[in-house]
Amino acid sequence: MPRIKDITTDTTLQSTDKLLGTDVTGATRNYTLGDVAAFGNLGATGFKTITHSTNTHSVDLNTTANNYDITAQNATNTITFTNISDNVIGKTGTIVITNPSSVGSLSFAAFATTVYTPGGGAINFDTTADSIAVLNYFVASATKILVNYVGNFGSYPQP
Repeated sequence: MPRIKDITTDTTLQSTDKLLGTDVTGATRNYTLGDVAAFGNLGATGFKTITHSTNTHSVDLNTTANNYDITAQNATNTITFTNISDNVIGKTGTIVITNPSSVGSLSFAAFATTVYTPGGGAINFDTTADSIAVLNYFVASATKILVNYVGNFGSYPQP
């Protein structure tokens, strides 16, 4: 086995880099940085585009990504959070929602009862064509996801 001082230092970390460790039984295992980051919620490790299935956009909390991109459909859109468990408590991130250019039927369904908003109120989603909004989330427990929505973004006024 090489001496630690003789091993080259890797200055470019990637989510697929491996660490050596032991599991709860004492067996030696390889762990990727992405898996460790996802398990321990150690910060943003990626940005994932969510593809919809019949206008349902599922945010899989087990992925190594913290940030997501959703392109809304000109229909009733549903945003769901899947794989909420004790392993993802503390995970936080941002979901960027981009509206389509045609919005005649654009709307958003109510969230599941595991999603909590400030004051417990319904979100008034911006349904303007081509608009961008963000939904920040924080997994507070295996039964509570706290969200905050900000919409109607526009270009910063230029002098």
